[in-house]
Amino acid sequence: MVTDISPELMLELAGKERFVTHAHNPCIIDILLKTFGWKGGVFLVLEKDLPIGYFPVMSVKGRIVSMPHFSFGGLITCRINRKDIYSAVLPKIYKYFSGSDSHDIPYLLRDTESIGNFVQDNKVISWIDIRNKTAKQVIPATQLSKAHKAMENGLTCKDGGIELLADFYHVYSRNMLRLGSPVLPKPLFANILNGYTNGYVRVFCVYKEKKPVGAAFLMSYLGFFENTWFSTLQNYNNLLPAQLLHHDMIKFSISNSGHTYSFGRSTSGSGVHEFKRRWGTGEAIIYWNYDKPVSLDIRKAEFMPKLWKLLPLPVANILGPVLARIIY
Repeated sequence: MVTDISPELMLELAGKERFVTHAHNPCIIDILLKTFGWKGGVFLVLEKDLPIGYFPVMSVKGRIVSMPHFSFGGLITCRINRKDIYSAVLPKIYKYFSGSDSHDIPYLLRDTESIGNFVQDNKVISWIDIRNKTAKQVIPATQLSKAHKAMENGLTCKDGGIELLADFYHVYSRNMLRLGSPVLPKPLFANILNGYTNGYVRVFCVYKEKKPVGAAFLMSYLGFFENTWFSTLQNYNNLLPAQLLHHDMIKFSISNSGHTYSFGRSTSGSGVHEFKRRWGTGEAIIYWNYDKPVSLDIRKAEFMPKLWKLLPLPVANILGPVLARIIY
């Protein structure tokens, strides 16, 4: 295990891989440890004492997870034999955390490739290439027009840090309840804002007068920017807060030497996925690799969102962080 890795070595290991992301940033390990108490580490994969790969993981109740609550985090390597590398390193990592030798290792690995027999492949990352471009060059004219229309509708957008966390969580928690999804704990976002290094983390909030009606969490690492959490209040969507948020985050990413702007993860074919396609996005499947068939996935239980929507907001905001330790 290593405690840090130079950006130069990370990029060398990645080769032409676009998705060296904020989830690969070593500081995320300590942030998740502080928030949830999970042990984790970042590991250099060596062959004949030379580094050939990099792998960040957490140990969650005996399960190897890369990375909980993030879309990314799989093995970084330019070698083509990714499955062989996983087969070699997973037993060693499992022994590191558990102290026992076993080849029957429970894991959930989110990777840009399928590396096992039990895989879910319905999650898609949507992104645009922003390297050496202007906002007008990368934002489609229709979306640019809508962002300007949002400002004509009286919406304003500002970005900042911890001082905007309350406004972000106001929008985020209400939108998640509307969708029937549990919220992540507020301390997670505070710990990111206070402890994130080697990249940018910014909160963007859209206001109608003084009321927050849209909010997003932008994070970056080695030129990869992603709006990792994104929400708007449904009653204000006709004023186009989503378009203004993306417009300003794309401009920020370009002005800070980004090469990729990611719209984040969505389910393939969903309404959110189709919205992102209107921005001229490229796409990549994020494979959820499991060690065995998933017999019960509470995320797919149709009754869960319906029941969750019935909860009062304060109750949902208490129960959500509890489930965040189980659903990740």
